[in-house]
Amino acid sequence: MRYKVPHNIDMQDRIIGPLTMIQFIEAVIGGGLAYVCIASIPGFFGKFLGIIFGLLTVAIVLVKINERPFIHFLLSLIQFIKNPKQRSWHRGAESSLNIEIIKSAPKKKSALATKHVDKSQIEDLARKVDSEGYKNIKT
Repeated sequence: MRYKVPHNIDMQDRIIGPLTMIQFIEAVIGGGLAYVCIASIPGFFGKFLGIIFGLLTVAIVLVKINERPFIHFLLSLIQFIKNPKQRSWHRGAESSLNIEIIKSAPKKKSALATKHVDKSQIEDLARKVDSEGYKNIKT
């Protein structure tokens, strides 16, 4: 009996055209915000804010940079702007790093350190390795 194995399970389902559910919700929220700005704020400033929100919504919903959503790029940009670019060291500043020294039991000598190996045993081992190694080499 054969079973169908699902492929591409990490892809989100498309609901309306090329939009996924999350993209559709983002488009509705951004479009509504742009409409509210245009409708409620009179004059040029309201239209300007509405266009800015509309373009930002289109970018968030549709644009991908390096196969990642635009929102990831936007959040990284905000984090880059917010965080300091240069680190400074203040002499005398107290550190919250605590170092504890724990004494351990003395180490036992390993079996290899106490074992005595003769020169003849090493030669025998080298001969065995050489002879078995040549058998496994294919020309």
